[in-house]
Amino acid sequence: MFRRLFEKLVTTMTKVAEVIENKSDAALHKVQSGRVESHNAENVKIRIKKARYAVLLAYQGKEYFGMQIQKQHPTIEGFLIDSMNKLGWITDDMRDQPALFHFQRAARTDRAVSAVRQICGMELPRSDEYALTGASQLNALLPEDIRVIAIRRTTNSFHPQKMCCARTYSYTLPTFAFAKPTELTNSAFRISKETLDELQSLLSIYEGTHNFFNYTSKREFDDRSCYRYILSFKCGEPFLFHDDVRDEDVEFIQLTVKGQSFVLHQIRKMVGMVITVMRELQYKSYIQRTFEGERVDVPRAPGLGLLLERVHYDVYDRKCAFFIQNLQCPHKCYFFWHAKTHEPLTDWGSEAEARIADLKFNLITKDMLLSELRLMPMLQWLADLPRHNFCTDPESDPVAEVPFVTMAYSNINEGACDEERFIDEVDQEETSTNNEGANITDNNEIGEADATETYHIYQSFFWHAKTHEPLTDWGSEAEARIADLKFNLITKDMLLSELRLMPMLQWLADLPRHNFCTDPESDPVAEVPFITMAYSNINEVLHYNITAKYRAVINT
Repeated sequence: MFRRLFEKLVTTMTKVAEVIENKSDAALHKVQSGRVESHNAENVKIRIKKARYAVLLAYQGKEYFGMQIQKQHPTIEGFLIDSMNKLGWITDDMRDQPALFHFQRAARTDRAVSAVRQICGMELPRSDEYALTGASQLNALLPEDIRVIAIRRTTNSFHPQKMCCARTYSYTLPTFAFAKPTELTNSAFRISKETLDELQSLLSIYEGTHNFFNYTSKREFDDRSCYRYILSFKCGEPFLFHDDVRDEDVEFIQLTVKGQSFVLHQIRKMVGMVITVMRELQYKSYIQRTFEGERVDVPRAPGLGLLLERVHYDVYDRKCAFFIQNLQCPHKCYFFWHAKTHEPLTDWGSEAEARIADLKFNLITKDMLLSELRLMPMLQWLADLPRHNFCTDPESDPVAEVPFVTMAYSNINEGACDEERFIDEVDQEETSTNNEGANITDNNEIGEADATETYHIYQSFFWHAKTHEPLTDWGSEAEARIADLKFNLITKDMLLSELRLMPMLQWLADLPRHNFCTDPESDPVAEVPFITMAYSNINEVLHYNITAKYRAVINT
């Protein structure tokens, strides 16, 4: 065995020696022929050592079209990359193509969505100055609603999206969104302990793994990417925020959801579905139905209250901590041999957390609450919620809404057209009958004897017609009696019943919520009380008056 190993070693060394000899001969031949290139200083390319870095930032997203860069719209990444280009950290080519310096983000936030602990990863020239002065340099160039908290060096294999094990979002909204049909939806509403328990029971339905294809767009039920794992979904304690314009306190509540990842619009649609059930516009069991294969249109809550709270790198932090503790054993830390230079990315320290808490309230939460009180997007969305059609396919083309007057006028014309159509059909039948009779007469050429026989038949059939009177006009005496009975017996009672019971008004209030997709043969869905639509309409008028009042205050 040793002999064979020795022979293989000799053979390998011989081949290596031949390769080296051939390269030497080729180089000598180039020297003899005068084709050796001189290494000038201009031709020497300086190699810059690079490293991966993580940037922690917070931003107010209401003025931006999301996180990801877009050429025609202002975005968070657009301003951040431009600032790094002005500082000389990246070249112009890298600014136009962020993939050249491996730029990535932990989570993509939609339009008007804010974040307090967003993390971006990138590859930059290796320097210790980024962690010391990089944040202040970027903040000097960035807008006031985009703030860089800190910068830390990471491993060379760090990817902020793929290595993120979980993401935590919060949604802040006024508690009157969970008002029952028997309660008024206004600033004086205060949520009860029983309502909080019911809300938490609804939120817990979303925990675990479910198919959320109904909570996003352009995906089918059999798409495996629609399965998402929700770790927790909790509601916090309600708190009061003072409205200086109307000099009153409004109660708010924060919903916090933690999951491995989320699809587009998933959180806003989960909140919208919970509000729908809490306001008794749908059954609690309908939430489970949205996880099944039937396509339904889940209402999407406004984006103002959505906030990215934290991105979690627990696995990354544990690996770094493990290798730092075992630096004395080189064979255990060959993968993270420079782990001692890396810090955790989930917890950025007490100093960074204190600054984040200050930015969260002054930059994001305060503005979010004031915008809710002044613009009232949640109240406007609640006013339209009773008219939401859950059977409509969100992937289909939207149907233009027809005003009530237009629909009424169309129905009247349709009735008139039906009457005209009936008269035309009768005339066509009579004409057809006459034509058939004429054709028969012409074709058979009935003689004089046949005509006489036909006359006798008709005479025998109506021999007693002289004893009959018309049935359409019964005479003036009967018509006078009918007119008296019509008013005293029927019309008067009909009008009084309409004024007292108002069946037409109740039907009109429920008409916008009529579901044309529902099978009339199936089990009926519980009707929503009339007061549900009534207080929504009242709130619409209230919102208009409050908005006008606020504008008047601003103008003065």
